[in-house]
Amino acid sequence: MTSPLSTDQMTAPALAEAVYRDGLALLPNAFPREWAGRLDDDLAREFIAALRSPGGVAPRGWNRFYFEPFAERVPAFLDVVTHPVIAALSAHLFGPDWQVVELGCDIPLPGAINQPWHRDFPMPEITRRERRLTSIAVNITALDVVDAPFQAVPGTQLDDGEDFEDAMFPPGERVPDLEGRMRSFHARMGNLSVRSGLIVHRGSAMGIGSRMRQVAIVGIVAPDDPAVVERRADPYDPHPPRIRMSQEYADSVPPHVLDHISVEVVAPTAAALPPYRTEHLFEGLRMSALQA
Repeated sequence: MTSPLSTDQMTAPALAEAVYRDGLALLPNAFPREWAGRLDDDLAREFIAALRSPGGVAPRGWNRFYFEPFAERVPAFLDVVTHPVIAALSAHLFGPDWQVVELGCDIPLPGAINQPWHRDFPMPEITRRERRLTSIAVNITALDVVDAPFQAVPGTQLDDGEDFEDAMFPPGERVPDLEGRMRSFHARMGNLSVRSGLIVHRGSAMGIGSRMRQVAIVGIVAPDDPAVVERRADPYDPHPPRIRMSQEYADSVPPHVLDHISVEVVAPTAAALPPYRTEHLFEGLRMSALQA
């Protein structure tokens, strides 16, 4: 279960089956290690820029942060969106009008502790009713994971979670069972993973002597996913996720690719991009009592 797929298994139906069965599929060697090294440099640079901006990052637990880089400052973004396996999987799962709505970055720093077990968002009603997933997250690790692996409980992506706090956090009495069934994933440079944001998961503790490790996230959804529906309902609401970029960059993206990206133009040129601001405060992962 949740073993890396071989090259001949990396087809859209096989990946979709793995995501529905386990909540997560692993794609080894999707990109060269040198590509991942450049991504590491880009994300580290942009993280420092986001830290310098008031509200540029959001807390995700003790010594963990999240921010949303501008698309043109992370060239790997388009590489992932146009990867033939990812594009084929998106169309297989969500139809021809699939949309990319998130370019995010999770960053654990030395000394980060275990996050609470959680989902990334409450289960959409359409998923609860039809047992149909409406989104996936493509995770791209820029460094080999030595410690602090991503941990998840396979098969939990379609659990109703009626007793979850805020519809995202399993109650404490479930923790022993979750920890007994969890798997740890030590990602490698150049690999991709595809998962449902509904799978119960956490970032695990990082040693005090470890190096900060950026993980890029590309979120892809169906046209009836709340991320798309809510943005169409109120285009000026800053909270539904979208990809922020300059008009100059948008004009450079091939139209058949741009059609699949939920774009917010925030500046006329790359040189005029504003300071970073991250809207997605994830209250349950603030762990305020620990940080007081």
